[in-house]
Amino acid sequence: MAEQEEGSKTIKVTMPNHIHQKLKKLSDESGISMYKLMLLATINEYKLITDSTDAQ
Repeated sequence: MAEQEEGSKTIKVTMPNHIHQKLKKLSDESGISMYKLMLLATINEYKLITDSTDAQ
């Protein structure tokens, strides 16, 4: 197995088949990889990035 970059993490994700199918369809249609879609959904769901206008 190739060495990973320092600070990078590998995760294994388990999800219901119907969600995987919807995610795969969206990925195929948009050209955005499934892992990026999952990251964007997580960031949005847990509000990990705040809008710069919120800080004012």
